[in-house]
Amino acid sequence: MNYIKQTRIENVVGFCPHNGDYSYEKKGRSYLVLDGVILEKGEAPCALSLRGTHMYVWYASGRFELYRGHILVKEIGGNTNLLNEQTQYIGTHLLDLATFQTYYNYAFPIDEHPVLSDSIPYMLYVEDDVIIAYDNFRKKEIRRIDNKTEALWSFPFVDLGEDNIYTPGEVDHIVKILGIVNDLLWFSTQFGRLVALDVATGKVVYQFSGNPADQDKVEYTQVAGLGDCFFRVADRSIVCISYLGFQVIDATTGDLTESCVFLEEDPDGIGRFDYIYAPNLQGDYFSFLAEMKTDWYGIGRVGIFDLKARKLLWTEEIIPFEERKATRNHLVTSQPLYISGDKLYIKDVKDTLHIFQRE
Repeated sequence: MNYIKQTRIENVVGFCPHNGDYSYEKKGRSYLVLDGVILEKGEAPCALSLRGTHMYVWYASGRFELYRGHILVKEIGGNTNLLNEQTQYIGTHLLDLATFQTYYNYAFPIDEHPVLSDSIPYMLYVEDDVIIAYDNFRKKEIRRIDNKTEALWSFPFVDLGEDNIYTPGEVDHIVKILGIVNDLLWFSTQFGRLVALDVATGKVVYQFSGNPADQDKVEYTQVAGLGDCFFRVADRSIVCISYLGFQVIDATTGDLTESCVFLEEDPDGIGRFDYIYAPNLQGDYFSFLAEMKTDWYGIGRVGIFDLKARKLLWTEEIIPFEERKATRNHLVTSQPLYISGDKLYIKDVKDTLHIFQRE
C-alpha cells in the first residue's frame, strides 16, 4: 500500500472525511464546497458530517444547515450542536445567563420540534430510542431518561472509584460514549477505564482499567494500556489503542479476544516510533500521528497500521523537518489522519488540508 500527495488546500476550516467536502476562507470570504460545487457563505462552517443521504453542516455561531447534495434543505438559525454520529437528530441548547448553565434538547432537523418535554442541564447521547444524559462536572453522573426527562436510572461517577495515584480526590468522568451493543452501554473515562452498563437498569456489567490505581480493585479487569477506545461495528467489538499496542474486547461478552504489543509484533514498523498520537480506528486499520526522538519542531509523520496483519502498512513524513523548522507548521493531535476509500485527509496547524491518493 502506498499513497502519494494529491493536493493541498489552504485555509480549510472544516471538512468531511467521508466524501471530501470542505469549507475554506480566501481573501476575507468564506466558502462551502459540496459535491464539487462552491457555495459562498457568510461564515465558514467548522463541522461537516455526512449522515445517510444528508450532509450536516454546523457553524461556530450555533447555526445549522441540512443539505442533500449541494441543495440546502433546512436551516436553523442558532443554538444548535451536533450529536453523536449514530443519530440523525440535531442537538439544541440554551444558555441561562443568570446561572451560566446550558440546557440541552434535541430535534429532528426538518421540523425542529424538540423531542424532550423540557431542556435539561445534561449533555445528550441518542441511539435509536435510547436517550442517555450525562453531566461530567456538576451532577457528575450518567442517566437514561425518557421523552419527559424522567430518569429511568442514574449512575454516579463516584461509584467508578477514585484515582489515588494521578488525581487523588477527583471524580472520574466520561471521555467518549462508544455505543450500545446487545443492551450494553459502553463508555471510556478520563481515568483510563472502559465501562459497560446494562442499558435497561444502569447496573455495571463490565469494567476494564489500564490505570495502576485500579490494580487492587477486584471489580476491574486489568488491561495493559487502554488508550483511545473505539466501537468496531463489523464484529461488534471494542478496540483500544495506545502507544504500546492494542486490545480487542468482545462488546457482547466482555471477553478480551486479542492483544498486541507493537514492539513484539512489529518492531521495525510501528515499533520504531517513539511516540504515537491520535489513533483513529477505521475498520481493520487505524491511522495515527507519530514522532521519533530525533524529530524536532513538532509532529510531521503519519502512518497506517493493519490490525489483522499486525504490521505497519504505510508511513510518511508529510511535513518534512526543513518545512517544520522554517514555517513552524506541524500536525496536531486534535486533527487525526482520516482514511476514506482510496484517499487520506489530514489538516495541519496552519489549516492546510493535505489530501493523499492511493496508488
